[in-house]
Amino acid sequence: MWSVLRLRLIGLGFRSWVWSVRVRRVMGALGRPRLRGVEHLTLAVTDLAEARRFYCDVLGGALMMTIDDAALARFGRPPAPDNGEGSHHISVYLGGATRVDLFLQHAGQPAPSLGHPHYAFAVPARDLPKWQRRLATEGVPIEGPLRLGPPGHASLYFNDPFGNRLEITCMGFAGAVEQRPPVSARLTWAR
Repeated sequence: MWSVLRLRLIGLGFRSWVWSVRVRRVMGALGRPRLRGVEHLTLAVTDLAEARRFYCDVLGGALMMTIDDAALARFGRPPAPDNGEGSHHISVYLGGATRVDLFLQHAGQPAPSLGHPHYAFAVPARDLPKWQRRLATEGVPIEGPLRLGPPGHASLYFNDPFGNRLEITCMGFAGAVEQRPPVSARLTWAR
């Protein structure tokens, strides 16, 4: 009981510290231009239908828009060259204000042995086991929960079907957790 409370208090302390850093940043930038946050990020995918299924159905994202030749025509633009390579995309919201744009691109996927870059999404500590079960049920290879941060930190590491590195992370986690980095080779999808 005490160890669970301790881990939750560490998580609360960490989130409070992050909040104080953000407040200091805003106060220190008064009168100067400053960035407000990440508006969107882009990931390369090789199949837009599979990307939509994974990011919307598995991860629970909300589809904002699809940009294909039909959408480009509605905007008065010509069709994309190269069958949409680098132009066609879908945009989803996974939580928060940051949009994720998934662009059709057959080259430039992350090397399987590298852990970076990766994109992390925050969840409440109580939801981490639910995410672990959900990903496992969907056949997504995962590593975790693992801890690389302070006590109470826990993350699940996994790849999307295209090799993009993803993480679901939380603070205040009281469940069983290994303290080690993920093994990238274990995150490869069987195709």
